Amino acid sequence: MRSYINTLADYREAPFEREVTISCPESHVQAQMRHLTRRFKKTEPADVLRQGDVVTLSLESSLEKFNRSGVFVTVGGGLFHRGLEEALLGHAPGDAFTAKVDGEPVKVMVTKAVRTVFPEPTDEMAAAYAKEHEEYAACTTVEAYRDHVAETYREEKKREALYGAVEQIIDWVLTHSDWEFDEEELAELTAAYMKEVRQELAETGKKFEKLTKEELEHYFEVDSREETEEMMRSMAERQIAGALWRGAVKGVELTAASLEELEEIDWDFLEDFVNENLTMREEI
Repeated sequence: MRSYINTLADYREAPFEREVTISCPESHVQAQMRHLTRRFKKTEPADVLRQGDVVTLSLESSLEKFNRSGVFVTVGGGLFHRGLEEALLGHAPGDAFTAKVDGEPVKVMVTKAVRTVFPEPTDEMAAAYAKEHEEYAACTTVEAYRDHVAETYREEKKREALYGAVEQIIDWVLTHSDWEFDEEELAELTAAYMKEVRQELAETGKKFEKLTKEELEHYFEVDSREETEEMMRSMAERQIAGALWRGAVKGVELTAASLEELEEIDWDFLEDFVNENLTMREEI
């Protein structure tokens, strides 16, 4: 490598959250319980409207979207208009009221409302689900299914905490070290990134040079092609710096190594460090 490190920050001095409490919210468990009961759900007329009810509305307003009948809305779904949906809560079929949308009055008539009702899960439902889903094969009771859901959630949050801390440390070291990038190496890697961008766009029938501002914002969250190339250059800098750092930690002679050889070195030393210094407390 012709790029090199002037000064390398000590990753052991990087700040990160060293104590994390992991728990599984009951709302997550209940949402996963729906997998057991979904095939047994039924709909029934709703009386007092609450979140999740599906209503049919008749709307009168100077606003085109809010001046029609036969409008289907899921209360609290946020797909129609959050403010109007919140105003529906507590009403009932047959109610008429006026709501405000963007400062304009909207006359609302609730013509119909239905509610999806899920039964209480049973061991029989759990056993049936376990037969059809290998990862739940041992969960033949509701209690076992619940425990599995909660444990899976906690394990995922542990992984997120671990790799979140790793990313925090990486960002800190990369921004607190002094790197000397070889322009030729950097340009070559940036060009490789841009080649990938063009290839991926070509698969969708688009050309990078012809992307509109709106398309650039959609694909890359930037306003111009120049900003896209600058982003690819920053990614190349990050890749080269990370490779040099890993090589230095492992005692590799950096001037004799290629980027490809350094890229084969993993982040195990950093994961080990975080595992040794991160305390995770589980709340059951």
